[in-house]
Amino acid sequence: MGEWIFRNSTNQDWISLVFFVNLILVFALFQFDPTRTKRLLKFYASDIYVSKYNNDKNLNFLSPFNLLSFLILINTLCLFFLSLSKFNFNSIQFSFEYYYLFLMLLVFISIRYLLVWFTMKQMGLLRALKPLLFKSFSHHIQFALTLFLFLLVSYFSPISLELFLGIFILVGGGWCFYQFRILFSLFQSRPKDVLYIILYLCTLKLIPWYWFYIFTIEPRL
Repeated sequence: MGEWIFRNSTNQDWISLVFFVNLILVFALFQFDPTRTKRLLKFYASDIYVSKYNNDKNLNFLSPFNLLSFLILINTLCLFFLSLSKFNFNSIQFSFEYYYLFLMLLVFISIRYLLVWFTMKQMGLLRALKPLLFKSFSHHIQFALTLFLFLLVSYFSPISLELFLGIFILVGGGWCFYQFRILFSLFQSRPKDVLYIILYLCTLKLIPWYWFYIFTIEPRL
């Protein structure tokens, strides 16, 4: 039971390749800036990491380090849906479905990022909220790396659905906790803009994900 499972199906080649590509991206992240990557992995020192790298260069989400992180994030999200197929969920069965989901996530998150940036700029809040956006993005990558490690181990080894969902809920709960901390600090620092913040959360944070689920994920379940 403790031995690794090597699947002989024709799907195994492209699935292994996808995991391998994400491993290469993680390795590239370490190679590009090993010190920053090691600091990023320290959950208990997130505030220190943000204060250390909270500058114009690192706040540029088109920088090489942030772009690599972005690709790891998207690929890990796709790998999660792929991993559900191990438990007889018809989420992703073929390679073209995986590439389609990856492309849709890439386009969706990119457009959403531009909309958030444009909205914050028009409201005159961009300069003030940049550090919080960077902190939120950093937490996304931290938990994406954690989730990827779990998915890598769980997909190629025997694991029950209950244990898989339990660990995922634990990781997801940690992510929610850190996101709520950011929102709480945002409400504290800008109490006069509570209405704008609520509208921002509903319009640009929650509703787009709902429609993404309806049009992209739900038809596959």
